[in-house]
Amino acid sequence: MSILSEQLRQKYDGHSILILGWGREGQATYQLLSSACPGAQLFVSDQNQEALTAWQTEHGSTLHIMPYLQSLSQFSVIFKSPGIPHHEPGLREYVAAGGKITSQLNEFLQAYRSQTIGVTGTKGKSTTSSLIATLYAAAGRHTLLAGNIGTPVFEIVDNITPDTQLVVEMSSYQLDSVRVSPHIAVMLNFFSEHLNYHQSIGNYLNAKAKITQYQTAEDVLIFNQDVPELVEISQQTQAQLLPFSYTQQLHYSEFVHQTISQLETIELPATIKKWNILPALLAAQSLNLSVDQTLTALKSFKPLPHRLENVGGYGGITWIDDTLATIPEATLAALDALPRVDVLMLGGYDRGISYQKVVEGVMAKKIPAVVFFKPSGQVMYELIRRDYPESSWPKMELVDTMEQAVRFGYQHAPEGGVVLLSPSSPSFGQFKNYEDKSAQFKTWITQLAPQPNSTASL
Repeated sequence: MSILSEQLRQKYDGHSILILGWGREGQATYQLLSSACPGAQLFVSDQNQEALTAWQTEHGSTLHIMPYLQSLSQFSVIFKSPGIPHHEPGLREYVAAGGKITSQLNEFLQAYRSQTIGVTGTKGKSTTSSLIATLYAAAGRHTLLAGNIGTPVFEIVDNITPDTQLVVEMSSYQLDSVRVSPHIAVMLNFFSEHLNYHQSIGNYLNAKAKITQYQTAEDVLIFNQDVPELVEISQQTQAQLLPFSYTQQLHYSEFVHQTISQLETIELPATIKKWNILPALLAAQSLNLSVDQTLTALKSFKPLPHRLENVGGYGGITWIDDTLATIPEATLAALDALPRVDVLMLGGYDRGISYQKVVEGVMAKKIPAVVFFKPSGQVMYELIRRDYPESSWPKMELVDTMEQAVRFGYQHAPEGGVVLLSPSSPSFGQFKNYEDKSAQFKTWITQLAPQPNSTASL
């Protein structure tokens, strides 16, 4: 039995437990609790009752299904999935009456915090986490990567040994429930996002801060010194501080300096070299890797999908998928990284944040043509029309479908040009999720291509 399974057995066997949320994480929680706590009474609940029924049919087993966010007082503990906010009235009442809410990440850190590197930030978490895991693996360490990157931490428990290095991407949704911090915490950046979940920018920042809030003097915080909010957090932690900066000359180890100085010898997207490698090197500098070993490991790194992913050359045009650029700052980073952008695709779900920065960036870089997905695209479209003279406007079009957007790209990108999908907004609304948006992007590129076998390159 794993350390975590034994911990769960001691704490929760014989209890009445509600698993709230039936996505991949909720299902992993159910599986582990079923084996670790055979004497517990497990109940499940989800806003989507059909998902629970479908799972029962597929697996041929019966779940004890409860109405969503009702009758919570009967449970000793609730394992809450990250997507369900704490401010739901039913949860607030449950906690006020003395109820206990926990989560996968909270329980996982209680068992394995000393082996864990946690990575958070508004953007760049997945890429930086993956880079850190790549470097630890290159040093011969048994390394597991999990968390918000797509693998629930409960799914990796059976593969953890006392020598395993755990690299966990931690979202603000996940951190909101923790009362334990990892041994090494990495804070990359902080921008306005997820306010519909956290209700205020202060709540969002407080959730992020939990990655270091419970650290001790034996732990380490790696943080971006260019971000005032993260500097403030660093002044409140007990951890040893390892700041990094993209604007100031800070003192780093010789290993970090030498590796950074040779990055031009490896092929990686400019955004990764600029924003992700430095914090990854700080997290891995104790491994005694040589610079050559490190560069070799970085050369083997495969950039993650939907992050400046080169879909290929079709119709004499290069198409770039940056669907996970869901805030203006991420789109601006993409525009800085690419040597040219002829058509930019912006917009999606509108969370009510300011799009002024991305509009200013588009106009300053004189992007020739821009297509907008509603409703946030409508906001950006109107900002350009309001704040800039018509003579300076790019070619613009508001669209309702990806087919219309890709057709616009083919019409306005020149031979050898670049079309970038970097929406500055989440994908849900017009699309199911970012995977759906990306899949439609790729489908219509190939279906509308006048010369499907043509190639182009940046």
